[in-house]
Amino acid sequence: MSRAGIAWAVVVAALVFGGGMAWAQADAGNDAVKFGFGGDVRFRLVEFDEIPIIADPPGVTRSGKNTFFRFRTRVWGQVDMLETLTLKGRLVHEFRGWDSPDMSGTPTSSNWGDGDPLEEEIVVDQLYIEARDLLGKDSVDIRVGRQDLIYGTGKVILEGTPKDGSRTIYLDAVKATLRMIPDTTVDLLGMYTQSKNMLAINEVDNRDLTGYNKYDNDGVESGAGIYAKNASCKRMPAEAYYLYKNEGEWDSFDSTGAAVEVPENTIHTIGIRLMPKLSDSMSANAEAAYQTGETGDETQNGYMLDATLKLALPMAEKNKPTVGVGCYVLSGDDPDSAEDEGWNPIWARWPQYSELYIYSWDAEKAGRWTNLMMPHIDASVALNPKLRIEAMLAWLNAMEKDGPGGGSERGLLGTVRADFTLAQELLGKKDKLFGHLALEMLNPGDYYNVDDASYFARGELSYSF
Repeated sequence: MSRAGIAWAVVVAALVFGGGMAWAQADAGNDAVKFGFGGDVRFRLVEFDEIPIIADPPGVTRSGKNTFFRFRTRVWGQVDMLETLTLKGRLVHEFRGWDSPDMSGTPTSSNWGDGDPLEEEIVVDQLYIEARDLLGKDSVDIRVGRQDLIYGTGKVILEGTPKDGSRTIYLDAVKATLRMIPDTTVDLLGMYTQSKNMLAINEVDNRDLTGYNKYDNDGVESGAGIYAKNASCKRMPAEAYYLYKNEGEWDSFDSTGAAVEVPENTIHTIGIRLMPKLSDSMSANAEAAYQTGETGDETQNGYMLDATLKLALPMAEKNKPTVGVGCYVLSGDDPDSAEDEGWNPIWARWPQYSELYIYSWDAEKAGRWTNLMMPHIDASVALNPKLRIEAMLAWLNAMEKDGPGGGSERGLLGTVRADFTLAQELLGKKDKLFGHLALEMLNPGDYYNVDDASYFARGELSYSF
C-alpha cells in the first residue's frame, strides 16, 4: 500500500476508533479523556482575467484568462486529557483542475493532479500539543507544533504558507499565553517554517510554500515576538506587539535565466491596535506599525496604517445593516534612495482586502502588500438569517510611482460578496452546508500601461462536520 493509502487508512481508523471511544467514554461517564473528530469539504470555482501587473515589457496582464476549480478535503482528530492537555492533528488533501489556460504540460505543482488521493499529496497542516493552566487556573498555556495563528485583522500575522494557495496557512510554532493579569493576555511566539512541508505523505507536488516569486526559492522563515491584548477599558480594547522575522537567503533567477542568490532579510516590527467603542452603534479600528531591518547591506524601513469606522444603522435592526469608511496605508520603496522604504507584511501575505488584487501582488513579489494608499467605503446587510451581502468600493493608489505607467493611481476597485447557509444538522448536530459568491472588478489607473478592466469571480460550496 502507498503512503497515501496508509494515511487514509490511519484517518479512517482514527475516526472509527475516536467515535467508538467517545461513545464508550460517554456511556461510562468518564470525563478524564475525551475524543473528538471532524472535517470539512470545500469546492471552489474561480475565474479571473486582465489583472494588471508590473512586468517587462510593461503594460501586460497576468497570463490572460484563468478558469479553474479547487476541491479540498480536511479531517481532524483531537484528544483532550485531564481537562488541561490537548493533542490535535489534521490532514489536508486538495486538487485543482484547469479549464484555461491549458496546464496539461505543466509540473504537478501547478496542475495538482486529477483528484485521486491515493496518487497525490496529503499533508499534515495541524499537529500540536497544548497544555493549559500550567501554574494554576488562568495562568500559563503553551501550544507546541504546527498550528494556525491569526491576530487582529490579519495585517501582521495570519498566513504562514502564502504560496500554498488556500490549502494551508499554518506556522510551525511555539506559543505561550500568559493570563495572570486581569483582562490581559500576553502571547510569546517563536516560529520556524520551511519552504517544503516536511510532513507530506506521498509527496509529489513539491510546492514551495514560503517563496517570493514564481521560482522554487527554497527559503526558510523564522521569527519570534510578543503580542499583548488588554480589555480592562471596555470602551477601548487595545493590542500591542513586537515581532522579529528572519527571511532566510533564497534563490531566484535574472532575466537571462542565471541563478541569483538573494541575501537574508531581518526585520523588526512594532505596532499598536486600538478598537474604540464610540457608542452603541459606532465602533472603530486603528492599527499602526513601524518596522526596520536589513536585507544584506541594504537598510529597510517601513510603516503601516489601517483605520476603519463602522456604523450600525438602526432602521432595520433585524437585518444588521452597517456602513463604514476607512483607509489602508502601506509605505513604498523610493526608487531614488539607497534604502528600501517599502512595507513588509511579514506573516500577512494573503488577500486581505481583495481576492483580485492579490494576483497582482503575486506577479511582483508573492502576496507582498506594499506601496499602497487605499481609502474605501463599505456596507453590509443580512437579508435573512441565512444570507448576508457585503460590498466595498476602494480607490487604490501607490505611495511611490514605480509602476510601468509612471502614475500613482493603481485603480478603482469594487467588490461584492454574498455568504449563505443552505442547511444545518443534516447528518449530525454540528454539520453545516454553506458557501459564498464573490465578484470583484478593477478599473486600472495610470500606475499601469493597460486600460482593460479586470475581474475576479468565485463560487464556493462547503460542508463541515
